[in-house]
Amino acid sequence: MKGDGLVISDRLLRSWLRCPRKAWQDLHGDPTQRAWHPQRAIQLGQEQQCLSRYGACRGLTMARGAAEAFRGAAAIQGLRLLAQQERLQLRGRVPLLLRHDAESRLGPWSYVPLLVRTGCFINREQRLCLAFLGRLLRSFQGRRPPHGLMLSTGGDCQQVSLDPLQPQLDELLAEMAVGLNQPHAPDLIAERKRCTICCWRQPCNAHAAASGHLVDVSGVGAGRRRQLIRLQISTIAELAQSDSAWLGQALAQQGHLSQADHHNALAAALVLQARSQQSQRAQRRPGSADCSGQTSLTAQLHHAPGVLFYDIEADPDARENYLHGFLIQARQDPGAPLDLTPDPTGVTPQHHPILCLPHHGDGRCWQRIHHFLSRFPGWPLLHYGETERIELQRLARRAGASAASREDLDRRFVDVHNLVRQQWVLPLSSYGLKSVATWLGFRWRHPNAEGARAVLWWRHWRRHGHCHDLRRILDYNQDDCQATRFVAAWLLAQESGAGPRA
Repeated sequence: MKGDGLVISDRLLRSWLRCPRKAWQDLHGDPTQRAWHPQRAIQLGQEQQCLSRYGACRGLTMARGAAEAFRGAAAIQGLRLLAQQERLQLRGRVPLLLRHDAESRLGPWSYVPLLVRTGCFINREQRLCLAFLGRLLRSFQGRRPPHGLMLSTGGDCQQVSLDPLQPQLDELLAEMAVGLNQPHAPDLIAERKRCTICCWRQPCNAHAAASGHLVDVSGVGAGRRRQLIRLQISTIAELAQSDSAWLGQALAQQGHLSQADHHNALAAALVLQARSQQSQRAQRRPGSADCSGQTSLTAQLHHAPGVLFYDIEADPDARENYLHGFLIQARQDPGAPLDLTPDPTGVTPQHHPILCLPHHGDGRCWQRIHHFLSRFPGWPLLHYGETERIELQRLARRAGASAASREDLDRRFVDVHNLVRQQWVLPLSSYGLKSVATWLGFRWRHPNAEGARAVLWWRHWRRHGHCHDLRRILDYNQDDCQATRFVAAWLLAQESGAGPRA
């Protein structure tokens, strides 16, 4: 086995299971290309909160340090362990060790490891990480724990048997020892949605663009990429040069011939998307409604006295929608088309944030939002993506709003993202708000602002009460509303024929 002196930590193991390229770059990548991402800080904060709740519920005193293990402490937090396995050095940090009534070199007791998990189910990554910590613990206490514990963020604790996982762990460590000693980084993973929270996303995005990686085509996932590679299509350029009729027939032969129309439409969309990205030019989608169609943005805003741009800030782990932000844009001239373009003097529409703290309750939050919306009857609610419509309707139902109120609310929603996808093919790998608005020239005030960072600001504000954290969140929400307005203004300009050629 290769890998003399190779150190494999629990973090490196997680990285490899998620993306071998990330693990390789963690060891060999240029540190100047590494960009900090708040996801790790969010996870550590969440882990600490879960462990604190768990200890408080069971009356545990959280000890620290290896000496406490020899004294038989009931719970030891954050212990760092080392082990040697053949030519590999293993190390890791165990979030929590719990005393177990089984003799070890420590005394008439031993310990079992506990990990905090997110998600509804225990996945392979979590099981193998728990087995890895169990192996470190065997080296420390002289016996491998028979099981580990997996603590959910909701407080449920499940046992995971570690013995059946040992062959998988051996195979994984051998694979890592070989892969991490290769001179070149492994290929990009097919599921590149994970890359959005990776610290190496910038160099990987550059590599994907330079190599014409297929998964950078919007609409191509891991399964679709495998299909295309079987058809000798392995790059964006090759997909762009493909005949859509031939591709539709080939995809139908790989799938269900009875769904030929579906495959033909899919092939046409993929080829068109690849050609747009290859040429770096936007194209109107064939068959989309023109500026006179009822689904156009122009038609939906034709009689509106004004519009409200709407964006939610949420903490998904806590399932909190803590900020509902609105940007108020009134029609200046009743006889003229609604103008959404930025004011040349720099004056921006009024931003109206509604902060919803958990102790406010659904009823009070809905009452405040409903009172605000009632000031603007008939004004469309422009949002980007389906989250805002789903969450506001859900809040209205939980608060006991009448069916008539919910129906009236539903008629006001206009999904700008959906209109972009229906009408346009853009030279972008993602049609998210950040991607589209940035391509159009919009810039956020905080260059590194993103949803995960806003969550971190929110949690810091809740814990420490620093006003600058809340100010950043409000700025970020206002910029998201402004970005939605920016994209909507571009759509209106294209529909009127007055906008610049895309």
